[in-house]
Amino acid sequence: MTLFQPSTSLPPVGRRPPGQQLPAPLPGELTRTHLLAELAQGRRLAALIAPAGYGKTTLLGQVARAAQTQGQAVAWLTLTPEEADPTRLAGELSRACAALPGFQPLAFQTAQQAGGPPGPLAAALARDLNDLPHNALLVVDQTEVLGAAGAAWLGTLLGHLGEGHRAAVAGFDLGPLRLGRVLAQGGLKLLDSEKLAFTPQEAAQFCAGHPGLKAPADRWPLGLALSAAGAELGSALTPQAYQEELLQALPPHLDELLDAAAVLPVWTTADFRALGLEPPGDWACTLLGAGLLLRAHGDGTYWPHDLLLSALRARLDRRPQARPVLSCRGAARAEAEGRPLEALRLYLQAGDTPRALDLARRSAPALEEGWAFDVLRQMLDSLPYAALGPDLQVKLCLCLLHVGEVVRAEALLRELRDLPEVRAETLFLLSVVASRRGDSARQLALAEDGLRAAPTDRVRTRLMRVQASALNVLGRTAEALPIAHEALALAQDTAQHGERAHLLALLNALQAFTRTPLAEREAVIQAGVRAYHRAGLAPACTRLHASLAYLYRLHGRLQDAWTELRVAQALEDQGPTPDGCLVLEAQGDLHRAGGDDRAAQTAYEAALHRAEAQGITYLQDTLAYKLAELALHAGHTAAAHTWLTQARSWQYEQPGRWTGGGAQFYEGLFAALRGDPAAATRHLRAALSDPRLGLEEQVRAQAWLLHLTPAHQPLPAEGVGALKELLTFLGSAAALHPDLSALAPLQARMPGLFPARGNPEAPTPPAPAGARRLPLQVTLLGGGVRVSVDGTPLRLAHSKPAELLAWLALHGPATREQLVDALVGGGTEQRHVEYVKVSVRRLRAALSEAPGVAFNPLEFRAGQYLLSEAFEVQVDAVTVRAARHSHDPAVLTRALDAYTGPLLPRLDSAWADDARLELEEDLIACALRLAELVREDDPALATRAYRRVLDLDPLQEEAAQALVELTEEGGRAGEARYLERVCQRRLEEGLGA
Repeated sequence: MTLFQPSTSLPPVGRRPPGQQLPAPLPGELTRTHLLAELAQGRRLAALIAPAGYGKTTLLGQVARAAQTQGQAVAWLTLTPEEADPTRLAGELSRACAALPGFQPLAFQTAQQAGGPPGPLAAALARDLNDLPHNALLVVDQTEVLGAAGAAWLGTLLGHLGEGHRAAVAGFDLGPLRLGRVLAQGGLKLLDSEKLAFTPQEAAQFCAGHPGLKAPADRWPLGLALSAAGAELGSALTPQAYQEELLQALPPHLDELLDAAAVLPVWTTADFRALGLEPPGDWACTLLGAGLLLRAHGDGTYWPHDLLLSALRARLDRRPQARPVLSCRGAARAEAEGRPLEALRLYLQAGDTPRALDLARRSAPALEEGWAFDVLRQMLDSLPYAALGPDLQVKLCLCLLHVGEVVRAEALLRELRDLPEVRAETLFLLSVVASRRGDSARQLALAEDGLRAAPTDRVRTRLMRVQASALNVLGRTAEALPIAHEALALAQDTAQHGERAHLLALLNALQAFTRTPLAEREAVIQAGVRAYHRAGLAPACTRLHASLAYLYRLHGRLQDAWTELRVAQALEDQGPTPDGCLVLEAQGDLHRAGGDDRAAQTAYEAALHRAEAQGITYLQDTLAYKLAELALHAGHTAAAHTWLTQARSWQYEQPGRWTGGGAQFYEGLFAALRGDPAAATRHLRAALSDPRLGLEEQVRAQAWLLHLTPAHQPLPAEGVGALKELLTFLGSAAALHPDLSALAPLQARMPGLFPARGNPEAPTPPAPAGARRLPLQVTLLGGGVRVSVDGTPLRLAHSKPAELLAWLALHGPATREQLVDALVGGGTEQRHVEYVKVSVRRLRAALSEAPGVAFNPLEFRAGQYLLSEAFEVQVDAVTVRAARHSHDPAVLTRALDAYTGPLLPRLDSAWADDARLELEEDLIACALRLAELVREDDPALATRAYRRVLDLDPLQEEAAQALVELTEEGGRAGEARYLERVCQRRLEEGLGA
């Protein structure tokens, strides 16, 4: 077994050994037979979601032990609040997986050493697991302790686990794990509190072992257990009171041990010693024997239930002489081990609020820079708001803004804005609020006020950024550029890596209303993406990828646009950001370009909901206008009127926003559609006069103005020139695809200006239609399996995945049973099925590593495995097979050229033997026909074809005779006689003469 040693880039880990052993069965544990049967039905992920006390951990233990009994490797991890940090979660999961035989964390260590955000670690750890030579079960308990980022990270890992692996998780809430895709694909088995509750039969079985006990109506497992304990003790007890009573029954010599236990989330002898206490040798046996809610993990580690910890803390509160000292010791140890949340709680438990505040102040900058806003907020919410002081109160407002609680944040910021020590930072955050509402004038005023408030370099950089952003959307880009460059230099000089990335993103925004060539925009965006990754802020790239998708769509590169959005969505899946609404809007735009208005409507509505949740109100009217347009196209007049009214309402509520030009465009569009050309012309001209009008709206507005020109009047040369100039710059009329039907008369007046109706280049995810398919070249002749993707060689490290690829490339989609027959000789044993699953997983992982593969390369649909349709599969053996019935000399020659040797000569499988012989017969038929067709015109090619026939079948007398004749006809009589003797000898040897 190879053990993984975490690198120094991870927070210190000292409480767990690599890999956690499975929990031992509880005394009197009830086997959940029917639930075990449900979980054994082949779903790759089981999720146990219910409040505490429903036996989730108990059932997970039964599942894990059953898997071990069947010979399956199991990795177990019980989470703590510290794993809210995805980086720490990644390290702990890797340590747990080290217990799996053959686990080699090569990809994980490479990704870890590369530094950067924790997101890529999920895919890397999944690759290492997918490379195992066996299938494994991954169990993760207590997922309720994860924050949004940690839960999303775990969901990403679970989604990447390959064929054959199983996973089981337990927690209070499924939502943060983002397992919707797994659920939609039928891969998730969900057990909620209703299913986890004891059945009437189980309750009766439990009560049968406890005379006098009556099952409560809700059949809560822990409630039954506590009721049973209460009945046995002759009293009605609450859960915590029951634990407190058990604690009171322990001998006095354990008092100091119990005091120390109250400040430890996990109990080991080493943990107690670290607090200056030497525990009795039998401490664990004594506590377990007392009936406390304590889980043994078989490696000297014991995990107390929250009820037990609450009882212990209540007990410690009644012992004032012990509480402060032990709590401070525990806090100092938690802080040294990189567990600030636990340390803060213990400082507060010790009554040492000043040290808790000091810890929060010291931790806040790093958590803020790393976008760990959920962890930072948990720390700040643990402290009284009044005790935070202005500096931490501002940090709390920042956390509130990040999760979309804009109203509360703004109210608190207004109370803080006049305090000199935080005025600059408060004004910065208020300018962010104004930015989200599209109020650029207020944003600029607040930023300039902040710059006059003597900010630190760090806050000054941020204020200059929002100042430049506001100037840009106010149409004063020339003033914004020098400010942005000055801020960029300040960020560089003061090592503000995250802020430098934000400023590079701003440079892209400064070009939003200009006709900057696409190559220049791409360069700026890619520089920003690289800067975000170097700063460890990959989620912040969401806006840049959405921006690039918008540009690619306008330039007609729709497949590239979908690729960018897939990247953006993957980042959102790791942890939602305020820019998620922009991704959804861009998805809606692309669906609309592809002709899928229903999908576009769903995306726009989701974007609107996300924008409202994040307080980004400047998008609301634009999204409502787009929904109104879709409703009109679908003939839903009432819905269109509702959305239009809503859009106007939002526009009127906050006039002067930079989206006003877009609103004018849509008002002109709707006026044109309802037959009011005068109003339409007025609105469209107003839109074009706004320097902040987007390129897409500029194209559409120019086209509609030309369309509204009366038929008896010539088209205005200025308008025609403006439209042609825009379309020439973009190199595409993709922006006009929603309007092509309505603009048919204009197309007739300007032939050749627009493309034909429809959009053959528009892809629809996940299998883009009409887009360039990625070449997958598979070479099977003359050696082993050789693979390249779009010309880049790809190494397959294992033989069975290579054989699996060969089978699928030659035969196409196959069921699991077909693959078992071909790859492992058939049979119904489960180990054969598992072996095929491992091969599938490894092949999928290997193909996913290839450049350009942003899709599932090996799909499972309708009960069959198949290579993705996004590939253009090119197989040399298929070239030969396809030519067998051809009479085209060019096709037959290509087959002859493709055959460089036998099919997989070193593969000893029945299917390969059969395919090898069939292919030789195919080539012989091709060569004979080719020789016959070209014998008169190209005797050299015919000679070559006959020689290839005789190489494969020396007994082909017809080919031998023809080869001799061709040689004689070429004037080489001596060579012909020699060939005749060789062919005769081969024939005699073959016939045994």
